[in-house]
Formats: sequence, structure tokens, C-alpha cells
Amino acid sequence: MDFAVRRHHLIEEAKAELDVNYEEVKRAELQIVECEARHKEKSKQLNGSGTAEQMRELMAEKVARQGRYGINGLYNMQRAAIERFAQISAVFTVVHSVDSTPVAADLIRQILFRADDIRSRRVEVDKAIQKFTFNLRAYSIEESTLETDRKVRDIWADIETLLSEIGRSDKWLNLPSEC
Repeated sequence: MDFAVRRHHLIEEAKAELDVNYEEVKRAELQIVECEARHKEKSKQLNGSGTAEQMRELMAEKVARQGRYGINGLYNMQRAAIERFAQISAVFTVVHSVDSTPVAADLIRQILFRADDIRSRRVEVDKAIQKFTFNLRAYSIEESTLETDRKVRDIWADIETLLSEIGRSDKWLNLPSEC
């Protein structure tokens, strides 16, 4: 199969979203490191002469400052962006590396959905994946127009909606916080 090199806005947008989330996490982590350094400096200034109450207040101040950065929420947003980019990359890889549209659609369904998740929506899921595969192939091989790009993105949005409705797209949002 000979695919022309064409820009795929869907994957570019997912990558941009991932980049933005990465930068936000990096910024917050740097602020937390700075907060830790200030806390350490203040602790040194007390130099053991501080009371237990002063140390508790200092620790509470540090925790409150770090909480304002929302690092756990940023980590969750970054995980969701990673998951989205990985899903889009995987389906693009399948469509561009498998010659058979039905085989590509079957592989995509296996990547994105678990059999238990889609029993009652199998027809709807299969239809959306087949349309996505067909339109991405059309965009990549036949005509990379704004119209075919829109179709690819609209159908991907339908797939994301299906993933969300069965609870697969927001799995990262329910993780316990580590910090």
C-alpha cells in the first residue's frame, strides 16, 4: 500500500494536547521543587530552636502551597492526553500498515475496546470503526481535503464518545493520588 505523506490534523492535535499537558506538569513540578527549597531553608533558619508548633505550621504552609499547584489533577490530565495520543497513534498505525479494511477495523476494535464493554453496542462500535478506517484510508490515499479530514475527525469524536460512555476514556481520572 502506497500512502502519500499528508498532514493528519487529528494526530497533530493530540500531540499538541500532550505537549501542553507535559509543559504544565513540568511547570508545576518546578514550582513544587522551589517550594521544597524554601521550606528546607526556613527549616534551617529555625535550626532546631523552633517549637513543634512552629514546625507543624511550616509543614502545613508547605503542604498548602503545594496543593495550590494542583499537581495530581495535572498528572491525571497528562495521563489522559498520553492515553488519547497513544490510541490515535495506534489506530493510525493499524490503518496505515494493514492492507485489508476489515482486518484493520477488527484490530482497532481490539485495541480500543474490551469484548465485555461492547456486547450491547457491538454494531454501533463496529460501524464507527469501519467508517473511521474507510475515511482515514480515503484521506491518506485518495484525497486529503478538508472534507475528508473533517469526516475522520468527526468519526473519531464518535469513537471517543463511545469510549467515554462505556467508561474506557476516563480511566485515568479515577487513580488514587500519589503525592
